Amino acid sequence: RGLGACRGGLATIRVEVEGAEEKLDLSTDYSYTVEVAGSEAKVVAPTIYGAMYGLETVRQLGSSGVLPHSRITIKDSPDYAWRGLMLDAGRRFFPVSLVENILDTMATVKMNVLHLHASDFCRFSIESKVFPNLTASLTGDYAGHYTQDDIKGLIAYAKARGIRVVPEFDVPGHSRCWRAVKEAGAQFCTDEETQNQLYGDPQNKTLEVVLAAMDEMASLFEDDVFHIGADETAAKGRCSVGSTFALEREILNHLRGKGKTVEGWEEVLFDAGAATNDTIVNTWSRHLAKDATASGRRAVENKGSSFYFTRPAAAMAEGWKVCWYDLASGVPAEQRNLLLGGEASMWTDTYLAENQCGAYSGAAPVGAPLFPPSRDAEFAQSVGGMIWPRGFVAAQAFWHYDSARDPTSAEFVAGVSKITDDVIANGGFACPTNCTCDQLTACGKPYIKAEASVLV
Repeated sequence: RGLGACRGGLATIRVEVEGAEEKLDLSTDYSYTVEVAGSEAKVVAPTIYGAMYGLETVRQLGSSGVLPHSRITIKDSPDYAWRGLMLDAGRRFFPVSLVENILDTMATVKMNVLHLHASDFCRFSIESKVFPNLTASLTGDYAGHYTQDDIKGLIAYAKARGIRVVPEFDVPGHSRCWRAVKEAGAQFCTDEETQNQLYGDPQNKTLEVVLAAMDEMASLFEDDVFHIGADETAAKGRCSVGSTFALEREILNHLRGKGKTVEGWEEVLFDAGAATNDTIVNTWSRHLAKDATASGRRAVENKGSSFYFTRPAAAMAEGWKVCWYDLASGVPAEQRNLLLGGEASMWTDTYLAENQCGAYSGAAPVGAPLFPPSRDAEFAQSVGGMIWPRGFVAAQAFWHYDSARDPTSAEFVAGVSKITDDVIANGGFACPTNCTCDQLTACGKPYIKAEASVLV
């Protein structure tokens, strides 16, 4: 697409990358400088990833075909190293093409961490060659998992866009999917059909199964960080707080010994207490990032009331204003280095065929019609509309929060609307400007089209 300056077109874009480092981690430098003078533009960055961001900025500046000024200078860098989005593929499966679509949109708004929640009540979503039953049991409406080659492809696709892929295998709670390997030794707290929490038995049979699977998955994902979940556990049946602590701590120390930095939801620190000093803590419910940093640990803020996209949002600013949140709220200046950043979470609880895939009783959720693989196309549109545009506001808060900016102002609304329109025009899935979207509809129109009746 041609970019016009005030006189003539933008004929040349020169890119200067100062370093050759291509590894993605918490220390990656995403800063960049853009200079436009007449028909020439220059992007200078210390890494290829900063250069990508600079080029994306130029593209967005000229998305209408005309640059706003003939001379432009921009120097920009993020306030936080972790600007993430969590996708819950452990409940409703996200096909590869959908993940790639979301990665493209993440790159557009400079988000740099895909947190892949790969196991939960409904599925262990990645092929295991050590325990093939983990995915072999996924059939019919529950079909859907990534092959190991799929994962390698997604990691490469993400890296080409400056995005890290951090996997999560949620244990010992949310572990109903591990029922597929009970014959291999996995044990649960209780014996009822709804069992969903792993038991750290005295003979360590459960531990052996979990570590074997974790070792296989850790070798598949190149990122330094590995998430073990550790949320929403309970003392029930055979499981005590002590047995849960012991199981979590054994897993943490094992992965640390494999060179991984372990991450967990806030319960790993505040409930079972298994967190080690170097565990990264995702705060989300009863705690904020300031509570984790006060313990001397690094934190990622997933504040549920601001960044959980499980439920539909109201249209436009009324729906996204809660995402304009200062991640550093209450964090003392001397602890700011422990605040890694923020993350939005797209949980798929409301898209399941039955409540938590049988872990709990109750009616099927509202999005149940989009659970079967036959509805992958409609699910892609739906979940895109649930994430964006409020995800764009979260991304901006993760990059640089400014308390002086009003997320309901005309200027802010115009900016979000522009990026929404741009993403949709380039094939991304998002809730259109001036619309309300929920699990089953966009702008009042259903994703599942009514089948025409046939007269005989």
